[in-house]
Amino acid sequence: MNPSTTILLREWKRLAEQEATAIASREWPELNELLDQKDRIKDLLEDYESPDFSEGDHQLVTEIISITGQNQQQLQLAMTAVQSQIQTEDRSLNTMRKVHQTYGQQGGPSFWHSYS
Repeated sequence: MNPSTTILLREWKRLAEQEATAIASREWPELNELLDQKDRIKDLLEDYESPDFSEGDHQLVTEIISITGQNQQQLQLAMTAVQSQIQTEDRSLNTMRKVHQTYGQQGGPSFWHSYS
């Protein structure tokens, strides 16, 4: 048992919980920073052997896995919503281009200029 592993795992759990908040508020830069921090913790944890982890550490890992699974589901939902919004905006832009092609390229002065 090593108290350092518990400290690192508690921090990982805290970061995972913050991820949920970042996903819900669509704070993508913050989410990226949290993921980077978790990667650094993961690198540190790789230096430890199995006997270094306590029963409490194993419980923390179970909680982290659960939180991470929930975060993945929420992130997938958020990504689907963003992709849908992008597709809608692309369709709107294409429609605007077609309108401009049809009505925006009339030769000569417009009808409204003839009355000035």
